[in-house]
Amino acid sequence: MQLDEARGLLLQALRETGWNQASTLIQTVGILRGRSQGVHQNIQHYGAGSQFLAPGDTTILLEAIWGLIIQGVLVPGLNDANQSFPFLRITEYGRRCIEENRILPHDPDGYLREFRTAIPNADSTITEYLTEALQCYLHGLNRSAAVMLGGASEQAILLLIESYIGSIRDIATREGFKSEIESARTIFRKYGLFERRFSEVRRRMPPELTNNVDSQLRGVFDLIRGSRNDAGHPAAGIQIGRDAIYSHLCLFAPYCQRIYGLIGWFSDNQT
Repeated sequence: MQLDEARGLLLQALRETGWNQASTLIQTVGILRGRSQGVHQNIQHYGAGSQFLAPGDTTILLEAIWGLIIQGVLVPGLNDANQSFPFLRITEYGRRCIEENRILPHDPDGYLREFRTAIPNADSTITEYLTEALQCYLHGLNRSAAVMLGGASEQAILLLIESYIGSIRDIATREGFKSEIESARTIFRKYGLFERRFSEVRRRMPPELTNNVDSQLRGVFDLIRGSRNDAGHPAAGIQIGRDAIYSHLCLFAPYCQRIYGLIGWFSDNQT
């Protein structure tokens, strides 16, 4: 078992009942593996699921469990009177993650697999910054995560603008707009220049690319940029919340997918 599989199975196991310590949580992982092979067992049965775990799997799973403790999803102890490992319980934050199906960013490998499936041609710079944003989030480095996610968003927007420039039919118009973009100092100004021209072009585009495009592009762009600016400009007392980074990570994949849909259209059409 690799660590990425261990994380994914553990996050599934947290939704099950009947475990209250590391050994029974690991046992639940084995049961889930058994279910995937058509074998159903009761977690209350001693040793249930163990035959579906290979030598060394327990060590990997324990590493993943401690990762979830560090991330605030689990905490050692059965209750306030017994706060010792190997007993485990879900934190209030962890319970919210499960109830609201908010655990995917805690499985970075699963998140990235879904991201690559949705956007198989994603730019390597976007993927690298997104990967680092996920790792920062897992380790509670929320300001660092905001900066990294902001970098991924900026690269996606720059690629979108570049694709639009390439679609402009008239050479003089294309070179004039390219010069405007190059002269704009910030991504905010570059996006504003693109947005004004895009409002004229979008009428010719298919509705699946333009429906709710303002909220999905400008809205998410502003959210991520705002957090990045708060985190990236040194100032005392600036806090970036874990929930804010979580929501931005969840928004980023569909945001980026929409951007790549627009890039594809600009690549195939002239404006």
